[in-house]
Amino acid sequence: MLNFSVDCLNDIIECLENDPKTLYSCLLVNRIWCKVSVRIYWRNIRNLNTLIACLPNDSKKILHNNGISISTSKTPVFNYASFCKYLEVHKVINNVGNFLQKWESPNLSNDITILSQEIFKLLMCQISSLREITFIKTASIIFTSYPGAKNCLKNLTKLYCNSNIYPGFFHLLSQVCHTIQILRIVVFNEVTSNDLANLISVQPNLKHFYVTQSSDIVDLTDIIALVAKNTNSLTKFFIRGNLRRVPIPLLTIARFTNLQKLEFKIIINRYHEDFNELQYVIFPRLQSLIFSLRCPKNEILIKFLENNGKNLKEFCARSYGLYDNSLDLAIAKFCPNLRNLSIRIEHDVLETLKLFLVSCQYLESLRVFDDRYPYVNTDDISEKIMKYSPKLKLHFCL
Repeated sequence: MLNFSVDCLNDIIECLENDPKTLYSCLLVNRIWCKVSVRIYWRNIRNLNTLIACLPNDSKKILHNNGISISTSKTPVFNYASFCKYLEVHKVINNVGNFLQKWESPNLSNDITILSQEIFKLLMCQISSLREITFIKTASIIFTSYPGAKNCLKNLTKLYCNSNIYPGFFHLLSQVCHTIQILRIVVFNEVTSNDLANLISVQPNLKHFYVTQSSDIVDLTDIIALVAKNTNSLTKFFIRGNLRRVPIPLLTIARFTNLQKLEFKIIINRYHEDFNELQYVIFPRLQSLIFSLRCPKNEILIKFLENNGKNLKEFCARSYGLYDNSLDLAIAKFCPNLRNLSIRIEHDVLETLKLFLVSCQYLESLRVFDDRYPYVNTDDISEKIMKYSPKLKLHFCL
């Protein structure tokens, strides 16, 4: 076996962070590999039983006094809790529930709360610097008040959450954490809370912002206005609208002049009305424009592409309603640097695809939408297109 220095081995195994099966295999090689690998493998909580075994004696005593029986005969080899960097709050609580169900706990709801509290106390105390937290369900465990929480959360870079979790969470984060770069939030409240507003306003390096409306009565005007204060740092903006009555303030996006990716997932066409003015805005660094569901009218999109198509490397527009090829022609004219294209084509499919290949010579992937494809000979079209561009990944989608 090749002998690597510890630093070299650590650099190699770091590349396996998102490959848990291979990481687990590295644990079994020898002691040195195990010592290096376990710190990376346990960045995500891997095993609740192991985590429970790491609980301090005070916590075990609390569990015992409340009739919660746990088996911790083996002393953990490592302080596994200290390795955690990514925390999914709801997943921990769900796993606690599953664990206690196996023990046939007589007072399940109360026992879940007690055991979850002790686990979060352990995590807040032992994790020196959490990178990412997902908190998408309300919970009775107010872990931000536990010893060590401020240090644990102060260097957070990614936060995925709902707006209606307990206010104390946002209040503490706004005081200690000014390092969030990626924020995903589902907005449930009609009015943005002061604590959430404060949290957003003190993030000078926010780069990616994802916002989802939970219902048709939620107005995103305030929260997007808060994010607009980070106009220089924001490079990716995603908005999802599940609404029918409240318009989306798209025009505010015009202030994000450094955007590289802009994605919409909006259900109702008429709420693209603000795009009428957005079509004239120039985003000099925009490389990706995606409309996952409905998209603006062709004439509006064409004007936007005229102003911003030159630098686009990715474009997706699955338009609905009466089809015409004006958008296809505009893509060929204004978007010469596209790598990935997803578009609706209903007429002259083969000729339109050839037009894209001639005009967009860097194309690597092309997805074509059309409800008629069960009745169209896509195999024949694909075979002919492959002669023009053998390396192109061509997909036909309903």
